[in-house]
Amino acid sequence: MACMICVLSATTLAYGNTSKKTSTDYDKIILDFIDSQQKSDYKKLDQVLNDEACFKLPRGEKVMVQSKSNLVAAMKKDGGLQQNCESTYEVLAKSGAMVIARIDLKYENCTQHDYLILLKNADKEWKITQVCKMFEDIKETEPTGNATASN
Repeated sequence: MACMICVLSATTLAYGNTSKKTSTDYDKIILDFIDSQQKSDYKKLDQVLNDEACFKLPRGEKVMVQSKSNLVAAMKKDGGLQQNCESTYEVLAKSGAMVIARIDLKYENCTQHDYLILLKNADKEWKITQVCKMFEDIKETEPTGNATASN
C-alpha cells in the first residue's frame, strides 16, 4: 500500500496538475515583456522585441513613435529602475501567426494599458512588433457635500 502511494505521488509530481493552464511560447514573451517593464530590464526587452518594433504613445492629439533601439537605450540609461505596480494581462485575439494582448500595469494613481502585437518570425519565434501605450487616470471619489453629525 505504501509503495502504491509513493508511485502515485511520483506520477503526480512528474506529470503535474493537468488542470492548470498550459503556458505557450507567446505567454512567455508577454511575461518577459511585463518583467522588463517592471524592472527596467533592457536586456530582456531587447530579446522579446522584433528588430523593427515600435512603441506608440498618444500625447494630446499627436502620437509619439519610438523605435526599439531608442527605447532599449533609454531603458539601459535608467539602470534597473523598479516600477511600483501590479500587472495583469489578457490575450484578446490569437491565431497561429499573430497574437494581440493587453497588459495592465496598475499604479497608485493610474493604470497603463499596453496593447501588444506579436508575430511569429521566419524562425517560428514569437516577437513583439508593436506596443501601443495608453494611460487611464484613476478617478478619486469626490465628497458629496452631505455630512452626518453624531454625538
